[in-house]
Order: sequence, then structure tokens, then C-alpha cells
Amino acid sequence: MKKYFLFISAALLLGMTSCKKEQFDQELYNQYVDYEFMVDYMDKGHDWNLVKSDTVTITTGSEVQKVQILTANNFETDDAEIAAEGVCHEGETTLAYTLPLYQDQAYVVALASDGSYLGYRPLDYGTKTLDMTNYTSQGRSSAREPKAQTFTYLYEASFPEPGDFDYNDVVMRVTKSYGLASYVVLLTVKLEAVGIRKQVAAGIHLGGVNYDDIYKVELVSRQKLDNDYPMPRRYIQSNDHLMRGRNGEAVINVLEDAHWAMLKNRASDGSITRMELNTSHNLTPGVAEQAEPVTVTYQISFKSPEQARCLTFDRIDPFIVEEYNGGLWEVHTYRYKFNDVLYNIFRGNQNAYDNHVSWCVTVPKRDFRYSIEGMPLGTYNKESGETFGPYLDFAHWMQSHKRYTTWYVTANNPQLLY
Repeated sequence: MKKYFLFISAALLLGMTSCKKEQFDQELYNQYVDYEFMVDYMDKGHDWNLVKSDTVTITTGSEVQKVQILTANNFETDDAEIAAEGVCHEGETTLAYTLPLYQDQAYVVALASDGSYLGYRPLDYGTKTLDMTNYTSQGRSSAREPKAQTFTYLYEASFPEPGDFDYNDVVMRVTKSYGLASYVVLLTVKLEAVGIRKQVAAGIHLGGVNYDDIYKVELVSRQKLDNDYPMPRRYIQSNDHLMRGRNGEAVINVLEDAHWAMLKNRASDGSITRMELNTSHNLTPGVAEQAEPVTVTYQISFKSPEQARCLTFDRIDPFIVEEYNGGLWEVHTYRYKFNDVLYNIFRGNQNAYDNHVSWCVTVPKRDFRYSIEGMPLGTYNKESGETFGPYLDFAHWMQSHKRYTTWYVTANNPQLLY
């Protein structure tokens, strides 16, 4: 009865927000979200953050053409990712980089003009200057090619209502890499799954990056994910790759319709076919099916190399657009939860929705395995004291945001993952 009452009351109150903001009951709404959330006793100071970013100025000798900051030593492992990269100008360059929160050391590697790796030095997180004129030399052939840094983004497409918190309504992976020119950054978006049967659009908001700081955005693949879209565009109406957000910041237009991007199927009545894609082991035609993930790469040309070097993952804010109660709502990463960059959603009333719950989980792991349909990442029940789900430490992290920040590294019950 309590759950039913909260649902009806919150639904009514949420429905009033568009025309009678003064009737919104924030306390009742927060009770509703808390009740539906998968973890009892959630940390009310939670920031949903699993990464940290810093800058370092690197000094090099004349034989070094370029330096990279890697998440691991590529002379010793195949798992290194490029967190930052820059051409040395007069023997010095300043780079901004992002690491997983639990990682306190990275590696700076020196590259010659032919692209071969000369050697490395460890970089302790927080170090502001590093002298690479004295690096550990290695045989050029012994270096492994590092991968581009990739994060995984998981969404609930139900904001402002709570969902089932399996965080697979949309699953995207975003890879950041570097072009031949020092002012170019490449962002590759891979749409991995769509676990909901309603239309969802997607974009990338670049936090702290002004629209006017970018010269142009081009498609490397020369084809949008939702090319030949047969319906009028409503969620993201612009066809431009680069858009000016309401706050003047840069927004990249990714797709208007996730189902069309993955399947490009139409029903007999002409509507877009909607089903759960890549979220279930039990496949049912027209309900839950498999589909090939789709990928698109954007080449972002900044107006200066310095602006390109400042684009770290904590500024990259992939978001989705979904419909609720006749209006369009944006679901952002938690850091940018209230940055309504396309639509004036909150009308200055952001605090009403500040309940420390996120409808997006950002995971700094390229091959993170997400939950199957209907399975929360991790639950905790205060009555039984039990945790359940594929990532048990996710529930513990929800209760204490400064601990268990490695919850995503290893799954406890991989059979509950896709």
C-alpha cells in the first residue's frame, strides 16, 4: 500500500510540475525515489564519481617529438590506455588527464618523430612537473601499442521517475583519441545496448567547452548513426554535428533515435520498431533481440591545441533525451545532472530534484559488462541485511561513496551480466 500511495502521489505531483510548479512536493518526491531505489541507507553525500583529473607540465629533450600519459606501462602490459597526448613545443608541454579514482600512478612515455617509443617515467598523481629529459630507456620494439581511453555510460531512461535501476536502458561506450594535428580530438561513440521500448535520443555535452572554442566537428565515418531517419526530428531537431547548448557550451549531436540507429526497422504501420536490444539472454522476437552495436567517430577541431589538451573525461558528458509526461527530459552524468543543455527542463528549480540519485552511471572501463534486463547492478535490503546482484560492492559503494570505488573491476555473479 505504501508503494502504491507513493507512486500515485509522486506521479500526480510530477505531472503538475510543467504548469503548477508551486504544487511540487519535494519531500514526497524524494521519499518516492528513496523507496524505489535499489539500496537502503544510501549515502546522502554521494557524488557518483569514479575518476579524478589533473594537469602536469612535462619537460623533454630534443629527441622527443611527442609524449603520452598512459594508465599503465606499455613496455610491460597490453592494457595501457592513452589518458593524454601532446606534441612537445620547445621542449615543454602541459597535459590534462583522467585516471580511475583508485589509481595513484600513471606513466609518461616519450615518442620519437617516427612514432616509436623511446622510454618512460612513472607519474605519481598530483605531480605538477615532470622532467622527461631523463627517462628509462627501452628497446623501441618492446613497447606495446596502447589503446585509446574508453569509458562506459549506463542510463535509466525514466527521469524524473525512478526506473528499475538495471542501468541498461541505454549503454554507450565513448573513446577519446587524438588526431594528427595537435588541435584535433576524436570521440568515438559505440551504442552497445537499448534496453527500453521507447524512443531515446543522445548527444555529448562538453562541460566547460564553449561552442565558440571549436572550429568544426566532422564525421570520420561520413555517416550518422541514424542516417535516413524516416520521422520528423523532435528530440534533437538539429541536423548539425555541433550545436550550441543553452548555456553556450558545445554539444555534439549523436542520434535522434537509438532503436533506428541499431536496427533501422519499421513496423507495418510505418512506426519505428522498438524492442529491448542486447540486454537479455532469453530472446523473444519483437520483444528482446540481439543486434550489432553501432559506432560513429567525431573529429573535433578546436581553435587551439591548448583547448584540445584540456578535454579530459570529466568534461565529456554523454547524455540521453527521453520523454516524460509529454515533455522532453535530459539524463546526464551525475556531475552535470542539472545542465539542461537543450531544454529548459528545471526552470530554475533544480534543487527540487536534488536527491543524490543518478540516472546515469559512468564507469572508467572499456569492457565493463552491464546487467541483464531487470537486474540492478547491486542491491541492499536493510531488513535482511543481504546484498544481491552482479556487483555486490556497488551496493556498498552506494552506502559509502569514498569506499568500494573498485566495485566495477570484478563481477561477483557474472551470469547476471550481458
